[in-house]
Amino acid sequence: MVKRISPVREVHPPKGSIFAAHDASTTDFTYTLQPRDVNYPIGSNDVPHSMTGVDKLREEGLLGSGIRVAVVDDGVDYKHPALGGCYGDPDKCLISFGYDLIKNTTDPYYDCFGHGTHVSGLIAARTNLYNFTGVAPKVTLGHYKVRGCNQSATTELLMSAFKLAVQDKADVITCSMGSYSGWSEEPWGVLIQNITDSGIPCMVAVGNDGYDRMFYASAGADGKGAIGVGSVDNLMTPMILVNARYSYKQDTKQFGWTVIANHDFANGTYNLHPLNSNSSVQIDACEGLSSNTPDLSKYIVLIRVGGCSFHTKVENAVKAGAKNILFYNNGPGTYDVDITYSNIGGMGMVPATTGEEWVKLAAKDIPINLHMVAKASASTFFAKEVNKASGGYVHVSSEWGPTNDLAISPHILAPGGFMLSTWPVALGGFAVLSGSSMAAPYLAGCIALLLESRGKPQIQTIQSLLAATAKPKQLNDGVSTFPFLSPVAQQGAGLVDVYDAIHSTVVLNVSSLSFNDTQFLAPAWFSITNNGTGPANYSIGQVSCGTVYTLASDGTTIPEGISYGHFMQPVNSSALLNFSSTSVSISQGQTVVVKVMASPFGGLNASRIPIYSGYVTLNSTNGDSFSIPYLGAATVMRNVTILDTKHGKNYLMSSDSTHPVQSGQQFTFVNPGVHNKASNVAYPIFDLVLSMGTRLIQGEVLSENRTLLGSLPNYPQNYISRTVGPGTNVSWKGELPGHTCATGNNCAPAGVYSLRMRALRIFGEPNSDLDYDVVETPQFRIQYSGT
Repeated sequence: MVKRISPVREVHPPKGSIFAAHDASTTDFTYTLQPRDVNYPIGSNDVPHSMTGVDKLREEGLLGSGIRVAVVDDGVDYKHPALGGCYGDPDKCLISFGYDLIKNTTDPYYDCFGHGTHVSGLIAARTNLYNFTGVAPKVTLGHYKVRGCNQSATTELLMSAFKLAVQDKADVITCSMGSYSGWSEEPWGVLIQNITDSGIPCMVAVGNDGYDRMFYASAGADGKGAIGVGSVDNLMTPMILVNARYSYKQDTKQFGWTVIANHDFANGTYNLHPLNSNSSVQIDACEGLSSNTPDLSKYIVLIRVGGCSFHTKVENAVKAGAKNILFYNNGPGTYDVDITYSNIGGMGMVPATTGEEWVKLAAKDIPINLHMVAKASASTFFAKEVNKASGGYVHVSSEWGPTNDLAISPHILAPGGFMLSTWPVALGGFAVLSGSSMAAPYLAGCIALLLESRGKPQIQTIQSLLAATAKPKQLNDGVSTFPFLSPVAQQGAGLVDVYDAIHSTVVLNVSSLSFNDTQFLAPAWFSITNNGTGPANYSIGQVSCGTVYTLASDGTTIPEGISYGHFMQPVNSSALLNFSSTSVSISQGQTVVVKVMASPFGGLNASRIPIYSGYVTLNSTNGDSFSIPYLGAATVMRNVTILDTKHGKNYLMSSDSTHPVQSGQQFTFVNPGVHNKASNVAYPIFDLVLSMGTRLIQGEVLSENRTLLGSLPNYPQNYISRTVGPGTNVSWKGELPGHTCATGNNCAPAGVYSLRMRALRIFGEPNSDLDYDVVETPQFRIQYSGT
């Protein structure tokens, strides 16, 4: 008997940023391969290790020895010297097990793109010319390739890869791919739960669509037992740039730049013209340039990022004659931009410090000459700057939770912003990337160290140790830091501190607390076990992160693409926690249980789905401190709208028009049996937009007297994420339930019909009609030509 049907979804690495990569023609890989018995001292570019306690564990000799870490990704260039240079032999090769699920071979080699190679280096890269190492360079690394050069990964391939990793006796599994769901019951999430129940920790990157706001948790990462990992920015910003020189007066200096959209510069010397003499102004070229602007075709024009779009800046500069442009950043690092212009020669970006230096010189009327070399023939220029804007805080694109049923996601943070790691040799060898794709493997390396040190504790113990010792971070919008903690929906437990996790003598039985919504608000419990050598005394309290509204002031939409500081700052209202005891004394080897009740504050607009959060704090008399993230909704989730009909959403339109279909409108198909082959035939389309996720959505065809005839093609569907961006076109071309209308006998006869969409509300009961949002379209007529 079929119990459930779930779609096979296409999955991708989370959208991230490639900040710089070597050019392969200039890379020197002649350095000596490092043997496995080297102790791998911390390198000068291992700054992330100082953020997480990995540096102190390296001093204690922990490098992941004896731990098998499996990576599920798009393949790996194991020929890279920093990744061992070989494959298969566990005595010689860093990467010694895995599988190619695209070609069905045991060889996961891949150099079409570098995502999997970068991920692998963050876990276990050995000493290299850029003087960095992976978190655990002595692990035994495996790789499961689920994406080809011209073939996307699917949830089916991901699940197969996870199963193979279990068969190959992996101790840790990490994956930086996925799609969006927010429901732990989706098949991949269920598989992960089964794997973690067997004792294998599984990490999944939460995604990089943080600008799309709340309730957008990633599939896999939302599975019960999974560890969803968000991203924190590196304290330093390493950059691998194209090398060039600039001169002024009698001085000549080197600088680095990044090509934008393949707009390489021709070799030569150019005069530099900054558009503004104030490096703090971000409105360069946001409006038409003044009439006294010189002929810009004679210069490389320097423009500051910010204030308006790249497109606007380029268009205004081009109107003033610009042929070559260099942007300088208003934040850390440099990056590429997906814009191409036929009337632009060279275009690139330099770091903020470089641009600011040039502006200061120009303000003193000091001419600056840039000596450019095309990227194809230039050497590389490595630079690093202190990340003053966002270093140590949550990366601006890191995904927000919670899950649709109010479980905390992400669970924890790890370094993922501006991360230097390996890249396929053919594509340059090394690169700097940002995103939760980098954070998940970093955490996998941390867990490898924990397993090496503490033996292989239960999954619940691993998760609680990591969460209790993590360090919550203040809210940061990529430029400024606010004087309050970021909501738990963005950071989970906070930034991992694996040193404290390994050395903790206290174990909690939970890694988070969810108080659900106001309809199902219930007490929570946690226990504290003292494994130390003496008694421990703790005071128990709370630190609030305030409350964040999910919906905009209209109470129906989730704003998209709006900067943090503009919308996502918490309001000054939260919840009061009441504890069964605010201080506990625990003898050696004993356990104490604490009950917690949450009382959401009043004055909140429940229709906007307020999400309150914070941390239960445990502070001891000997200086130890621990925390447990908590979260809840100050509303009834069962009342939340799923199918919003305001703002032109969830309506019936024609395939040849976006205007709403009026009652009685007629659609004329060609003769039954061939009408689906005619591309010029108009047919009804329901524009489906889910304001929030739903466990079940039904698409139905109704007769003239509103009798249910059956389901639309591909419906019903389960475990769907809320809609981000354009809606889903649900079309009906006359198919009867269970048929494709390939012959006239399987098509709906000419007549009057309507469509109906039914979306189950969060926490709703599938068998209760009252728990569905329902939208029924106006009735329309179909007929067939020639009848």
